[in-house]
Amino acid sequence: MILALTFIYSLIVGFMIFFMSVVTPSVFKTLDEINSRNFLRFIFPRMFLYGFILSFIALLLSIYIRDQLLILISVFISILFLINTYIITPKINLHRDQFNEGVIESEKVFKQLHLISVLIFLVQLISAFSAIIVINL
Repeated sequence: MILALTFIYSLIVGFMIFFMSVVTPSVFKTLDEINSRNFLRFIFPRMFLYGFILSFIALLLSIYIRDQLLILISVFISILFLINTYIITPKINLHRDQFNEGVIESEKVFKQLHLISVLIFLVQLISAFSAIIVINL
């Protein structure tokens, strides 16, 4: 079970690093603004749901081995993926669209929400990496 948990958390860390270091920069270097927006709006919710599924599997495994710290880490990561998917991302898209339509005030809200989303992502990455360390102590 420990090996499975290590594997699941490694998948989380791996896909998050890959997304930050390869996917996002590649999109902005190869696609125009409209296609970048369309692609990212398609991929982000799916990426967040993928992260939720992995962290939920980690939660089930943590419950099975009765490790309270890993249960908390898994719940924390899972909830943050859901918050990013269903609360923050739709608001980011809304304010970006409003800004593109000329609502200047929406740019500030967009930037704040985007920063929150990025910070959540980083906290999840650190949490998943921390779980790997905890598992292997």
